[in-house]
Amino acid sequence: MSQQTKATAIGFCAILLWASIVGLIKEVSHSFGATVGAALIYTVASIFLLFTMKWIPLSKFPKKYLIYGGLLMVSYELCLALSIGYSNNSKQAIEVGMVNYLWPTFTMVATILFANKKANWLIVPGIVLSMLGIVWVLGGEQGLDISQMFANIETNPLSYGLLIAW
Repeated sequence: MSQQTKATAIGFCAILLWASIVGLIKEVSHSFGATVGAALIYTVASIFLLFTMKWIPLSKFPKKYLIYGGLLMVSYELCLALSIGYSNNSKQAIEVGMVNYLWPTFTMVATILFANKKANWLIVPGIVLSMLGIVWVLGGEQGLDISQMFANIETNPLSYGLLIAW
């Protein structure tokens, strides 16, 4: 297998795994609880990572990168896993999980606004499409019901509070 084919396969698998993370977290949390489920998922993922990638000594990375990047990643993943794990039903899990799909759009917007990166006009339809997709998923067959979303927040402030934390 060529290096390019291997990289493409890894990228494709990453997309599939990232797209299924909400359902995986909810199912594992249902069976093992939110905290144990999150620990199991990331332990198994780490083992797979060790078997599939070449080990790079930590001394090769800048200490600031390891400390800040590690803290941010661990806090993000914990908040994501626990917010989905503590959701009361599948509707709440979808609502909480959809915020995970907003970060690429907001990263692009923040990069353009705060890092003075240039973008062409295609960024606008891309942002609109990403937002419409999330609204479509959140609405389901019934359509988007903002009052029901606020009712869900009131009944489960922990799950939605963790969502805000990351």
